[in-house]
Amino acid sequence: MTDNTTFDDLFDRQNDEPQRPRRKKKRVWRKVLVAILIIVILAVLGIGLYVWNVGRSFDNNANKLSDEQVFGSQKADRNDEGGTNILLLGSDEPMDQVDVNDSRGLRSDTIMVMHLPESGSNVQVMSIPRDSWVDIEGHGKAKINAALSYGGLPLAVSTVSDFIGTDLDHVAIIDFEGFKALTDSLGGVRVDSEQEFEKNGHTFSKGENILNGDEALTFVRERKQFKDGDFQRARNQQAFIKGLTSEIISADTLSNPKKIQDMVKNFAPYMYVDSGLDAQYISATAFGMRDVRPGDIEFFTAPTAGVGTSSDGQSIVNVDEDELEKVRDAYKNDTLADYVQNAPEAHL
Repeated sequence: MTDNTTFDDLFDRQNDEPQRPRRKKKRVWRKVLVAILIIVILAVLGIGLYVWNVGRSFDNNANKLSDEQVFGSQKADRNDEGGTNILLLGSDEPMDQVDVNDSRGLRSDTIMVMHLPESGSNVQVMSIPRDSWVDIEGHGKAKINAALSYGGLPLAVSTVSDFIGTDLDHVAIIDFEGFKALTDSLGGVRVDSEQEFEKNGHTFSKGENILNGDEALTFVRERKQFKDGDFQRARNQQAFIKGLTSEIISADTLSNPKKIQDMVKNFAPYMYVDSGLDAQYISATAFGMRDVRPGDIEFFTAPTAGVGTSSDGQSIVNVDEDELEKVRDAYKNDTLADYVQNAPEAHL
């Protein structure tokens, strides 16, 4: 998601892709863990006594995007059957400096799709590698993270929708300042690291680490020190989400109304969500999922068939099309939990 980590992927793309005119401001959509957005809200708004105050704080402070800004001219009209699909994107540039009406030229380096089953018994979060080589309407084959550059949020939404084989219900975006604010508001997060490494003056041990906001950002962004790069970064991101949800759903957090209120108040200004993702909707969803615990949140990656090189020389991730059809069926039929349990290497 030099020590200018913000620009690492930009440099990579300049080596991989044809040059485009330089924008006055580089606004790079990055690999911040946006899945925390929905998980946090589902957790904190599920506390009946504080729903109204917390919900009001969320609605007053979060940034709402119109359906046209997010979905284009028309949002798909889906019923509640088949569960809910939420596209999660991240930005490490301040979102108040991004023109959401014209987001062409950007890249979405973190792409996740959260599935909330109709049963409310669990949650699935699928990471889509940013370099996945897919069809983008009107542009042919390209990396999936180029859709945002070519056509803004509406094209990114439609491309991911095509990828999972069904419509998206909601979209949520957060920038890195919100990510840091959330981590620090919890007093740090315990995270299990698969590997020992150092970056940006921070040292991460193999095993348990207690991370503050700055350390957490470094932990989830780093990729170049790992042999399998983006894939290890995805595992680190998932490890952080697990630690984060455990902290949020802990008794110390849920029994402290002031902590909950402050957490939402400080976090919401960095969140950009579609108009339907408001406190009323989230409260109802949270109540239906009130028994979900961290162990019920399942993580996996979209099926891949190894890395390769495109005809124009770009480094890409090939998609396992046969396995992807199974994923699409699971999204359509609300059987993603079964797929994750049985698919080969589903959890990275």
